[in-house]
Amino acid sequence: MPPKTPACFPRCSCSGEFSAAFRYAVREEDFLQVFSVGLFLAVLGTLTYSVSQDWNPVDALYFSVSTLTTTSVSDPDLVVDDGWLKIFTILYQLIGIGILVEILRRLGLSFVEVRRQEQQRDPRSAPEHP
Repeated sequence: MPPKTPACFPRCSCSGEFSAAFRYAVREEDFLQVFSVGLFLAVLGTLTYSVSQDWNPVDALYFSVSTLTTTSVSDPDLVVDDGWLKIFTILYQLIGIGILVEILRRLGLSFVEVRRQEQQRDPRSAPEHP
């Protein structure tokens, strides 16, 4: 039996909702292919930065994901110096950001559809509008 949630903290089922949306998305056409390309890009970037910059895999993964999500890398030791690696990073961003946006778009649509289906099954779960 799950532990009781104190009344002052609303019950959050974010992981359950994400899981349901992901399962729904997997059933959609081409989602697994797009998701696989996203994973491949993360692995490709990790391997490329790890081998070419002599970074450990965790730093390389951190740099790869930070690059693809357009967040800044706050570690001053993680700097790309080689010209060919800068070109790789440009292409990596141009391709990877589009792929990640498509994955998030499909997950978002799946989340909306799962919520719609839940509301049809249980009308009480629909948000109240004033």
